Amino acid sequence: MSRIPTIILSVLSFHATLFACACQPSAKDVPSVVSAPAGSLPSTDDSPSAPSRESITLAFTGDILMGTNLPDSSYITRDRGRSLFIECDSIIKAADVAIGNLEGACYYGTKAEITKNVKSGKSFVFRMPGDHAQRLVDAGFDAVGIANNHAGDCGATGRRLTQENLRSVGLKFSGQKGTAEETIIERDGIRYGYLAFASSCSNTLDMQDEAYRDELIKKLRPQCDVLIVTFHGGAEGTSASHVPFKYETFYGENRGNVHKFAHDCIDRGADIVVGHGPHVPRAMELYKGHLIAYSLGNFCCPFRMGVAGATGYAPLLWVQLNLKNGEFQNGKIHSYKQVKGVGPRLDSTQAAAHNIATLTKQDFPNAGIDIDGDGNIKIK
Repeated sequence: MSRIPTIILSVLSFHATLFACACQPSAKDVPSVVSAPAGSLPSTDDSPSAPSRESITLAFTGDILMGTNLPDSSYITRDRGRSLFIECDSIIKAADVAIGNLEGACYYGTKAEITKNVKSGKSFVFRMPGDHAQRLVDAGFDAVGIANNHAGDCGATGRRLTQENLRSVGLKFSGQKGTAEETIIERDGIRYGYLAFASSCSNTLDMQDEAYRDELIKKLRPQCDVLIVTFHGGAEGTSASHVPFKYETFYGENRGNVHKFAHDCIDRGADIVVGHGPHVPRAMELYKGHLIAYSLGNFCCPFRMGVAGATGYAPLLWVQLNLKNGEFQNGKIHSYKQVKGVGPRLDSTQAAAHNIATLTKQDFPNAGIDIDGDGNIKIK
């Protein structure tokens, strides 16, 4: 919104400027363009236009570990996370709803029931300081998934305190069996239902329990206009970049059949399914008109995780869906790279988008979508 010049008729101009500023909407009140081609979706330089309610926009990221005070505070940024998202928050805020995966506990204090043998050097315990929950809100996130293999690092106490902390800053969340199952995010009269699943992770919504999964979807679907499902599953590492179309194992654990799970969720009423867990990106496909992203990898893990090669790719997925039927219209993969001790930063080489485009062509030659060199996702 352009400002009225203050050098012409100063008194009138002054009042007009006050009026213009008072009417300036917040970022979350300005959803994105709806009937535009994918290339016109918001960039880090362009603000989105006012929408028609025929469409809605969503933003997704993979794993978020903003730092950890275990084993000590050396794994926290000097500004306590305030600059982690400075190069991506405009995109996150512009979406109607933005969701990421919170990879660990996040609460004030030191209470914990740590069961992992951290002294062995093979296990890590992730506990983000309590004030870092506000960093997610400041960046524009509306909800986080708490279904993953680090959500229970600090035991039942950590899970409870994390949920209390997230609730205190206004973040919605899903993923814990019995205490945080389905959730609904309301915005501009639209209800977004959200379910977060995981595989081989205690106390989480189990993606391999098909009866339980179907029950949750059946319960939530009539209560919302848009149904979003995320999952934390699949093997880990660069060797796990491809979707194997079968059950995966990692360190002897059954990490689920992500292809079957995603298709089943769409068949039962989900509008979009987004995965993470392998710590690297994976392919995308269009299934019955609905988008499936099999892994967005890591997004903001400046400490205690590798950032070399594909593990450092940090895609931010922006999508536009038809509000009436939840079908995919267009989208964009905004490419970031993780910088150790800093956070996700813009990547001019578009490595994340190129990586996902290549994997999509290899794993799903009939995916129904095309991803160009700038990360724009279009229906074929």
